[in-house]
Amino acid sequence: MTIAAEVTSNAKLRAAQEDQRREEEAEQRSTAETWQLIADVSVTGLFALAILAALYLMKEVIVPVILAWVVANILLPVVGWLERRGLGRIPAVGLVTLAMLAVLLSVIALLSLPLTYWLGRATELGAMIREKLQSMAGPLDFLKELSSAIGQVTGSAGSGLHVEEGSNIVSSIVAILTPAVTQGILFLGALIFYMIYQKQIKNRSVLVLPNREARLTALRIFADVERNTTIYFGTFTIVNLCLGLVTTMLAYAVGLPNPMLWGVLAAVLNYIPYIGVAIMVGVLFLIGLFTFASTSEAIVAPLVYVAMTTVEGHFITPALMGRRMTLNPFAVFLAIGFWTWMWGPIGAFVAVPILMTTIVTFRHLFPEDAPELPG
Repeated sequence: MTIAAEVTSNAKLRAAQEDQRREEEAEQRSTAETWQLIADVSVTGLFALAILAALYLMKEVIVPVILAWVVANILLPVVGWLERRGLGRIPAVGLVTLAMLAVLLSVIALLSLPLTYWLGRATELGAMIREKLQSMAGPLDFLKELSSAIGQVTGSAGSGLHVEEGSNIVSSIVAILTPAVTQGILFLGALIFYMIYQKQIKNRSVLVLPNREARLTALRIFADVERNTTIYFGTFTIVNLCLGLVTTMLAYAVGLPNPMLWGVLAAVLNYIPYIGVAIMVGVLFLIGLFTFASTSEAIVAPLVYVAMTTVEGHFITPALMGRRMTLNPFAVFLAIGFWTWMWGPIGAFVAVPILMTTIVTFRHLFPEDAPELPG
């Protein structure tokens, strides 16, 4: 009995030691997996930060190219329609590009005079607004006095933007126009070449992927992104043109000067969700204050415009695009804020297609977990 008990005790001891060893190995594996996960997340985060830094530093080159891609997706259905009518690819692209430039130059020519007029009266407009909004005078004066007191305490009083008397105005104008012209040429070149070689670009870009399945997935992503972007911006362009026309009629009906200017501005700004509408409401209100004697008259156009955009944003556009193309409003707001910070006003315009591209890509890469475009 003693020997049997000792054997049993040794067996139990060995079993306990084996269990302890297994627990230690499991704990070590768990710790190693945790550190590996942390390392993977860290490397991915650093790579993402590097990409964002590159996008920010190269915005003079990247922004025109991305803008060209967005505009190309709007124009490509027209190019395809011309090709189906027997016109070659290159002549169709050239014709569509010339038509786009003709429309842009015509709009600029029509609106240059009223736009110059309002820009020239900016100082007078600001003085008038201050006079009409007397209720804001007290807080503004308080803030001015507070700023002056802080400046005196910190020794920075009187500091500000000073223009040297001998500054060369021509040099300043050239310094502003040169990047704009360069980026405009880059945009136009990228637009033309992408519309001509769209299929070749897609087919050759997937060759870097390792296997056939990955290449087919990439092609499906490209096709889905282009289809969604074309439908979104094509529909939105038609809606915005109608909104611009109705806004022009509204401005004319209430008696605002240069109604066509405000209609075009409304059509352009409506490409930027939420922010564009807010800017347009403010513009209509300010022009109303400048035009009419009372605030009650000035607020008519903004109120009607808010009602119009509410109906458009909640009923007309969703009905035309369908639930599949309806994006989460909070995600859109965050995307606009982020890309505006990264790339300025053009970033606000391309924020929605970038968000849409991201959602479509994740839906293809994770088909079981990814739902339709969030609504």
